[in-house]
Amino acid sequence: MMKRILTACLMLVSLIVFGKATYRDKIALKVLYVGYNPDKPMPKNVVYYSTRPAVVEKIYKIRMADFKAFLEQRFTEVKVVDVADYKPEMSDRVDVTLMDAGPVNIPANFNRPMVLMHAMAPNVGLPLGLKFDWYCQCLDNDALNIKTDHPIFNTPNAVKLTMVKKATPGSFFNGHQGAKTPKEMEMWQVVKQGFSSKEPYLIGMVSHGEGFNDSPDAESISGGVCIKNAEAVALGRQGNYFMWGFAGSPDYMTDEAKDVFVNTICYIKKFDRQPAIVKKVQIETRSGIDELIYRLSKDLYNQAIVSRREGNLRMLKMQQELKDKKAKGEDIGHGNEMFLKMPVTNDTQSFEDYVKGFAGDSLFRLYGTNISLYHKYYRQNYEYFYPSGVYTLQLDHDAQKLGISNRKIALLDRCIDLLESGKDVAMAQRLLERYTTQNFTKATDWRKWLDQNRNNLFYTESGGFKFMVNTYGKTAPSGEQQSYHLTKAITGGEPTTADPVSVSARFIPGNDNKKDSLLIEAKILKGWHIYAYVSKDNPFVVTETRLELPEGATADKDWKTTAAIPYPGNQGMFIFEGKASFRLLVDYSQAKAGSKIKCGLYYQVCDETKCYPPKEKILEIPI
Repeated sequence: MMKRILTACLMLVSLIVFGKATYRDKIALKVLYVGYNPDKPMPKNVVYYSTRPAVVEKIYKIRMADFKAFLEQRFTEVKVVDVADYKPEMSDRVDVTLMDAGPVNIPANFNRPMVLMHAMAPNVGLPLGLKFDWYCQCLDNDALNIKTDHPIFNTPNAVKLTMVKKATPGSFFNGHQGAKTPKEMEMWQVVKQGFSSKEPYLIGMVSHGEGFNDSPDAESISGGVCIKNAEAVALGRQGNYFMWGFAGSPDYMTDEAKDVFVNTICYIKKFDRQPAIVKKVQIETRSGIDELIYRLSKDLYNQAIVSRREGNLRMLKMQQELKDKKAKGEDIGHGNEMFLKMPVTNDTQSFEDYVKGFAGDSLFRLYGTNISLYHKYYRQNYEYFYPSGVYTLQLDHDAQKLGISNRKIALLDRCIDLLESGKDVAMAQRLLERYTTQNFTKATDWRKWLDQNRNNLFYTESGGFKFMVNTYGKTAPSGEQQSYHLTKAITGGEPTTADPVSVSARFIPGNDNKKDSLLIEAKILKGWHIYAYVSKDNPFVVTETRLELPEGATADKDWKTTAAIPYPGNQGMFIFEGKASFRLLVDYSQAKAGSKIKCGLYYQVCDETKCYPPKEKILEIPI
């Protein structure tokens, strides 16, 4: 008896002293980690992102080894490969693939379990039409709005999450959801140090939450602290892919997060060969109408004017502080030099233009500045809006005529009734094709389809405001696969909802021969903005000019820009709206005729609720 007690005590001591013994029973899974091999030169455009370039350089050297050591501790078989050497067929030889680096090309028919880390979620998801879109690369270290009963928090490791009540991120109040958002929220720490800590780390990624859960192949599991709204998704799954939006490698994860990460790998294995059945073709969902109602407010307009003036005072103060540093001989850096030269303006748009910008010309002609009439219009017609573009909605007069919500199956029933009775046939056919993925021409075929699938239909707004048949995890009969096309971007000289910034370049003749001002102009769609200046701890991308001169041409050092506008709610941020210009004197008198000047902008465009990935537009001007 005494011997057994002694043995038990020794085992307990060994577990305490040698913590690794906790994981002596490795999980029987084959895991492939795809990252950057530090023995290779760091690529120009690594997927890791930080407000401090030195952080990226440091992480590049240690991240692969960190993951390898951790995974080998937890799983029976682990392989690592540099992303440049990865081939999709490698995933067929393992149970789960961790994608932590890019660029990578994943084929549309890929169906093996994969965890997409941080920005790799939209980098892989967007080309495939997944719901892992690029909302904002601004995720910090804490999770919130967590479904704590989800398997990733409970099996095989039962994790008791340490929840701490903290102040709600300020951005969560910027929009219609803010009215119901509490001032404090329960949060769980995932990463030991975030990008806003004293020692900034890598920045994570969030995707849009609106419409994320509206199909049976997708689930939002957790949000996170970010510079967008509370709906943003930090942890989520669609089909055989899992989005792990946080950027921390194991050394930077909390112990609880490490266990949840292991659980996540085990969880996504269950969805092997179960690809997504819905493509995300619609960013603007019906919540966009809620946002319009919120934005159409005289109080909000007045707040914006006050915010502009207060922000300009901050800007002048910041510029003076930079001047004082320069006077002392300090190097303030190129970005601050540009900020120092930026003009300040208190010009504001009229309330009429403010309303027209949100409601549009046609509604403005009807209601003018009578805000209550706009609110009444949107609320009365709330159930009849449908897409006019990826980022816009329009009123469906057909559904409005029938008086049936376009997200109720009753609308399909009514339309088939009309076809069967020979009444309003054209309208009924339009509605059926508009809200399903089918294109039958006979009433009998429509009725048969609806009767067979009625109990298995779901409605998805992110998938295009469609009723679709739930085939998830099943093999659809040949010829019955649901398909539809992604909306193509519209290109041209004017900004559009698909491409909110248009860039042009031209020379403004000067007084000297072949010595002119090069003017780069950005036209920015109403309601959108690009960034003129962000403080060092903000993750958004500052607009940068691009210039490549041919041999013999020279240019002044400093660009002259239009005035920046203070961004409401963020004291360290200034933006460009409407139009932004960048001017520079170029002398090309010694350049060879026929050579070209390459110029353009690198920028990130956002509106109040969403962001596009950073983008570069380059134009060529022949000499």
